[in-house]
Amino acid sequence: MSFRPGQKPYVLGAGVGLIAGVCGMAWRDAALLGLAVMVVVLVSTTPAATSPEHRWPDTTSEETDGARRDVTSLTWSLVGMDGRVSEQAVRRLRADATRRLARRGVVLPGGLNATTSATAPTEAVRRARDLLGERAWRILTVPDGRMPSLDDVAYCVDVIERLVPDRSEPA
Repeated sequence: MSFRPGQKPYVLGAGVGLIAGVCGMAWRDAALLGLAVMVVVLVSTTPAATSPEHRWPDTTSEETDGARRDVTSLTWSLVGMDGRVSEQAVRRLRADATRRLARRGVVLPGGLNATTSATAPTEAVRRARDLLGERAWRILTVPDGRMPSLDDVAYCVDVIERLVPDRSEPA
């Protein structure tokens, strides 16, 4: 017997229910058994259950100056809880700020974090602080465990987004 696509679970469920009822099972129980068989067959024949997981392809596009992929990716990772963001988002924000500062010639060994003032060269810290501004510096160098608010992150994203390489300086 051949079934039309998508018909198999319903026919099998009805058949099992009918056979169970004829064999002496209470009709309500037989109908429930047929329904259970139908659900199991439906679930086991869906593409998600029978095929490998489909993943988004990795992007390998080259980032150019002014690209907003890093900022867009950051905003998708924000998970607000009690008006605060995730630690992952803060780490990403710090990494993006470190990279943008380096493009402006301010290299912070170890990146931007709570210990930057103590571990980075004084001149680099001063220049980074000047470029970011006092509020953004304070937000990005707060000790771990104290997550900034969404408003603070939005402010930092705006500041970091404006950190583009200075075209007037020779490369």
